[in-house]
Amino acid sequence: MSEKTKLTLAALASAAMPDVPVTGARDCDQISHRDRAEGISCAVVQDSTGNTYDVWATDQEAGKKRMAARVKAARALEDAKEVAAMGFRVERVLAYEPGLSETSPTGKVSVTVLKHSPGRIRPLHLLTINECTAAGTAIGAIHRIRPEFLGEHGYPAFTTSQISSQLKGWITRLRKDGHVPEEITNSWASIAETDGLWSFDTCTVHGGFTDGDLLYSNSGLSSIYGWQDMQVNDPARDLAWIFSKLDGSRRNAVIAAYGRMVGSRLDDLIMLRANLWLQMEQVGEFITALDRADNERIIQFKAQVGTPGPAAQRA
Repeated sequence: MSEKTKLTLAALASAAMPDVPVTGARDCDQISHRDRAEGISCAVVQDSTGNTYDVWATDQEAGKKRMAARVKAARALEDAKEVAAMGFRVERVLAYEPGLSETSPTGKVSVTVLKHSPGRIRPLHLLTINECTAAGTAIGAIHRIRPEFLGEHGYPAFTTSQISSQLKGWITRLRKDGHVPEEITNSWASIAETDGLWSFDTCTVHGGFTDGDLLYSNSGLSSIYGWQDMQVNDPARDLAWIFSKLDGSRRNAVIAAYGRMVGSRLDDLIMLRANLWLQMEQVGEFITALDRADNERIIQFKAQVGTPGPAAQRA
């Protein structure tokens, strides 16, 4: 990041927090590829007393939408009492300017100032065994958050029967559309009818992890970001990423730690559903691979469909 950009972000932080004397700025280690793709910039700024803040800014519509969703989620999480005792931080908004008018303090630039959280983002596919263990423990803690605050802030809540009906409906539509080979939709339909697959309790979920959501420092997992898709849903949704990002040993580290945290509430078929959710999320990529005759991606996807996830082991 150029010095000019850092100075610009420091000035925007001052405009959003006029009572805070900002004295300097440095690079931020917490911005993801998606943030950059949507025109979001970030810097760490410091005030005259040594306090540090993360300032995020964008003048792009996609970036503004993403930032607004993050701010809404961060403010909602303030009502989740368990978050303060979970061992990791979440985004804490100190100032927010949506950038809707030239006459606003930051003009047409959307600016969010967060309390600085130490740590840097880790690409999920590069997590170590210890980092995977920390992730599993954190996901288990998330699934123990009482979900009442979600409804109070307008986040969706689904029952087990609604989730089952929704997924089976997707499979039926994909089968009718004919874009996905019948052998794959038949496999999904067979899995969806597995005895006990839908015998679980819905809970608070993060909404699915991507690169940039997990921040690590020398002491371990420091923060979890990206809560804009949180809801009451199948806990398996938060575990789907491990099939696309982790090898067997690191995947097992996540599940073992997760099992220790949730205890008897861990259902035996959670990993089967997690792998199924991942496959459903990748349908668009698979159809694109078919259109492009990308045989490597086609074979990879079919192999995944033909190899259901292992049943979760109780720790």
